[in-house]
Amino acid sequence: MDAEEVTEMKNFAPAEVQDDKDAKKDIMKGTKDIYRRVRLYKRISAIFMVLSLFLLAVVLALAMRLNVKCPESAEPNCELCQTTCPPLKGIQECKCSECEEDWEMFENSCYFFSDVRLKWQESREACQKLGGDLVVIDNERVQRFLTEDRGLLYWIGFHYSEDQKWMWINNTAPTQSFWSNGQPKPDIQGSCALLNGGTSDLNNWLSNPCTVISQYICQKC
Repeated sequence: MDAEEVTEMKNFAPAEVQDDKDAKKDIMKGTKDIYRRVRLYKRISAIFMVLSLFLLAVVLALAMRLNVKCPESAEPNCELCQTTCPPLKGIQECKCSECEEDWEMFENSCYFFSDVRLKWQESREACQKLGGDLVVIDNERVQRFLTEDRGLLYWIGFHYSEDQKWMWINNTAPTQSFWSNGQPKPDIQGSCALLNGGTSDLNNWLSNPCTVISQYICQKC
């Protein structure tokens, strides 16, 4: 063995060999820690993904129930409708609609809010052609329904009659009226009542000459 090989063996001390082994162990340990963390993150991600899919399924199910429509038929069947569309507690009730298209149901009557403007008598004739007549308001519930979210003036079936009194078109006297402040104006024959929709105050009737043109509200049972 020559002098150079002896020198190399001397330089390769046991302490250095041990240090090298420790370094490799540290690297392996660090690698294992990284793998464990990666696996943990993957599990957490999978859990969140499952929860997200579950919540999405719940939202879609609720949306489908809210948008479900009652079956249409020539003769509406309320019992069948309620079976097909059960009420959602605390959210919305599925109600049977027995009104024709463009008519809105409230309590036991159907209501039509016109887009065209006519005189009072012309409005009444238009309602009669649709199978109804100008609306008669006999309680606050109906008044509130007709007033909310409308924002227009509508003829109603209230007029100053030849007997010099305000009467409904069905020849009944008002049991309750909702005149605006300062209304009606001096009672003269040829005056009819308008409902001012969209106001916060339920007292929103206005008297005007029946020859004024305005939108109108029809009613039929």
